[in-house]
Amino acid sequence: MAKAKPEDTTSIRDNGYPEVERALKIPANITKYKKFMSEFLSKYQTILYANAPLKQTYYTHDDMTKWFNATGIDRKVIKESIKGTYFFKMAAFNPNYAKDESTIALLCMVRYFRQKKMVPELNLAIINMAFSGKFYPSVFYKSFRYPPAQHVMEYVINQLLNNKYDIIKHGNVIGAVKSIATTWNESYDDRFGSFTDEDCAYLVQQLHNRIDSFIHNIAVIYYEANENKDAFITYDSDDVSEDNYHLADNDSFKINRIVENTLTELTTKPIDDITCRRSSNENVKMGELKAILENLLSDNKNIPLLREFIMLMVAIYFQQAKYKSVTDIAFISFSIRPTPNSKDRYVTRKKELMDMILLNNSENFQRRRSRAATESAYYRAINAYIALIIQKANK
Repeated sequence: MAKAKPEDTTSIRDNGYPEVERALKIPANITKYKKFMSEFLSKYQTILYANAPLKQTYYTHDDMTKWFNATGIDRKVIKESIKGTYFFKMAAFNPNYAKDESTIALLCMVRYFRQKKMVPELNLAIINMAFSGKFYPSVFYKSFRYPPAQHVMEYVINQLLNNKYDIIKHGNVIGAVKSIATTWNESYDDRFGSFTDEDCAYLVQQLHNRIDSFIHNIAVIYYEANENKDAFITYDSDDVSEDNYHLADNDSFKINRIVENTLTELTTKPIDDITCRRSSNENVKMGELKAILENLLSDNKNIPLLREFIMLMVAIYFQQAKYKSVTDIAFISFSIRPTPNSKDRYVTRKKELMDMILLNNSENFQRRRSRAATESAYYRAINAYIALIIQKANK
């Protein structure tokens, strides 16, 4: 008889997987698991639904403990099953996260839902595994030891990436990572079927590699853009020419803070009727302006456009302002002032964003924009509302 290869061990399949199967057969554990995931995803909602990888998620020891408690899976049984694998005593084994009981328990969960054809639960488990400690949080830290600057990342997303990148195709972090993890799940039927210890190690390495490539490919372009200081709105106090926005370093942080405060105000609260009334005009009545804004804020796909628009609005003002404060009345006056013939590329970009916002959210604008005065009235109304909300959110 031929001698068995070391990788022919099946400890995870024979000892760890039955424990996962036992626990997940209990309906109450499935219910508790779904509650755990709802809370986990809610905690990181802002990061996961961002249009770019801007911040790291975490999967702490406390999260792992809550996960095991919710699923009813005995952590000790999973650890013991890993001890029986051929690679457990190999100090330099790669991937070393194949020795992590949380990772292996999640892999067994994915296999269980696959075999039972429990599609909603399978999709949830795939997302769970992709954002667990050894995957997205780990590879994000590997590529971004410090959180990327938002204004640089916005430039990368809006100007340098195309539809071959998952983040562009799917519009946000969770959509991109879910797509990557779903493709991984669908690519290895044979490995999930046989589920030897070698298969388990291979499967976790493949998911790790795919998410690592996703983050790494964006990071490479990000760091190149960060070096190319004239490619986007950068921050240097000496240059205040029309075609460059060079502001002091502290202004960079100030703008980012203003943008985030404003987005929070816009996306977490209803349309402000008083502000809407103040922003309306003879061509764009309050009811129509409110409807445009409600359409705009009801679709998460509009948030990247809105974020860039707010950033440009503030940066353009800061470039010429003596006192860089959005709470000053001068900010409102400047923001609603028409700039029809400006050749400034950032003013031009802001107008492009305004057109996209209005064309996507107002049929009336599409019909009526042929008259210059009417088009200008729509621009003025939107500019006024957003400027007033910027002011309100940053007092």
